[in-house]
Amino acid sequence: MKITRRWGSDVEASIGESIPNIKKEPLIPNQSSYVFRPDFILEEEGKRFIIEIKERKIEPRDVALIKGIVSGLNAQPVFVSPEEPDERTSELANESEIRIISGSPDTVVKKLKGAIGV
Repeated sequence: MKITRRWGSDVEASIGESIPNIKKEPLIPNQSSYVFRPDFILEEEGKRFIIEIKERKIEPRDVALIKGIVSGLNAQPVFVSPEEPDERTSELANESEIRIISGSPDTVVKKLKGAIGV
């Protein structure tokens, strides 16, 4: 599958339109690259979801990074990607209770809504 910048924009727009109460996190200029800014945050029935959209396949280093950032927080991290991760990345994500959702923009939104219970 050829990945284009348009995929991320389409997913972002679809999520924003399809999921009530979701908050788009604004860009913060002049911030350190170490500051984690998820694309979306959703609080639903006492649960907090942080959603990060990636334009590429999720890799083990992505899983390790997000695990380190959200450890201790009461939040469910969710990666959204156009491609399915490899088996090792999926295993690491499952061990760390990180959800990875992939596919076309419509498929991603459908799976995301199911995952967060909307």
